[in-house]
Amino acid sequence: MMDSTADEDFPPNPFRSGGQQQQPPPQQTPSMLPPVQPQQQQQHPLQPQQQEEQDFFTNPAPVDPLSTPAPIQQQQRKADGIYNTSGNTLQAPPQQLSWWQSCRACCTMQTYAQYFDVDTADIKTRLMGALLHFYQPDYFRTNVIGIERNTTTEGGLKGPDLYGPFWITMTVVFSLAVTSNIAAYLHSDNMGDFEYDISHLMRALTILSTWSFAIPTLFWLTTRCMGMNALYLVDWVCLYGYSMLPLLPATVLCLIPSEIVMWVVLAVATAVSGILVLRNVAGPLLACDVSQSKSGPLLLAILGMHVILLLTLKLAFYK
Repeated sequence: MMDSTADEDFPPNPFRSGGQQQQPPPQQTPSMLPPVQPQQQQQHPLQPQQQEEQDFFTNPAPVDPLSTPAPIQQQQRKADGIYNTSGNTLQAPPQQLSWWQSCRACCTMQTYAQYFDVDTADIKTRLMGALLHFYQPDYFRTNVIGIERNTTTEGGLKGPDLYGPFWITMTVVFSLAVTSNIAAYLHSDNMGDFEYDISHLMRALTILSTWSFAIPTLFWLTTRCMGMNALYLVDWVCLYGYSMLPLLPATVLCLIPSEIVMWVVLAVATAVSGILVLRNVAGPLLACDVSQSKSGPLLLAILGMHVILLLTLKLAFYK
């Protein structure tokens, strides 16, 4: 039998349960490897249809533009001609609209909605600019109307509109029809037998609507055929619409019973109208025509059309 004192030469046995105090575990040295996480329960992969339903109804994640196919990256908004593309630096040019797609876009209200998005302050600024800055080159088109629509900054120019030209034309139509009948009444020898001529209203509507919308469309088609793509159709219509504004006070002044006053008033009004159009289209047309052989006859045609307008207003309404 061994002596009990022999056990004192050996360290305490950790496996012996005798109420003896256990030594603390040795201090662990820091390891360069990250701690091992407990193994998560393996999830069963969802079927494609189940995964799609979960992404749609629970947590729809944004689509990575780099992983999106090219036809989805370049989505074209046919209404206003703006192209939505991804944030890549190099992108393929957008696909051009076909002739049938362009015709369909022209027949939708969404195409023209942006050209009526103006308020009273915008119209007031454009009316004052048409009367005060008609003689300055490109001032009305660039500083009052705006070449492009700017909605990013507060108070930015909204570009050409169709709201002002439409209502200016309609106002001049009614003013011309009413004042021409009043002028005929003042010039008649027998006022008792005078009758109101309702045909002046239809005549004014036909002439001024043709002037505001058909004539600029004709000039736009002419520039397209000549290869001078300086101005868009809405630019031509907008300029011709606001150029009708000087005719509004002229129709009121034509109530003065004097032939000389009528000729002078109508001549001044058509001159201001023609200068407004010429000073704002001459710059872009001359910039596109290097040889100056195409823009010259076109500018003379614009001037000649205003002379025809003067003669038409005087001889058809204020005889």
